[in-house]
Amino acid sequence: MSPSPDDNRVWRVFYTRARAEKKCETRLDERRIDVMVPKKTEVRQWSDRTKEVTEPLFRNYLFARVDEKDRLRVLRTNGIVRCVHFDGEPARLREETVDRLQKAQAVPERLSTVDLRPAVGETVTITGGPERLQGLTGKVLQHRGQTYLLVQVQAVRQAVKIEVAADWVQATSNT
Repeated sequence: MSPSPDDNRVWRVFYTRARAEKKCETRLDERRIDVMVPKKTEVRQWSDRTKEVTEPLFRNYLFARVDEKDRLRVLRTNGIVRCVHFDGEPARLREETVDRLQKAQAVPERLSTVDLRPAVGETVTITGGPERLQGLTGKVLQHRGQTYLLVQVQAVRQAVKIEVAADWVQATSNT
């Protein structure tokens, strides 16, 4: 499905309800919207049997190639929670990334995901988000699913905890 030169549709990222990715994919496909849910195959072991199961590669996410009108149609689809945004803009997936994901689908049994967020305890520097925070360095702390930057104040044996988005920080090189 290569886009025509005058096509203004782009790949967007949508967040779904838990375990609703495949149902949403079917619903959007029925509405003739280009949709992709990359999948992986795993062998699952139960007490009485083993079975090969197909699951979404990225839980709670699907990708749809839409213009603004179709983006709103996707958001009205049962099971779709929201369009993912970064810096106030809807997240956009590059065509090259989509092509790579589609090629990788040839071997779903060899696929898995890797978390690119900074590890807890890693020293990072804020490079995105509010300008006043940029350049601030501290250690990553995670509490109840939220990511925080911990700035230690040794003189009073306390620390300041700042809530940050994972894409705001970059690992600090220790050279």
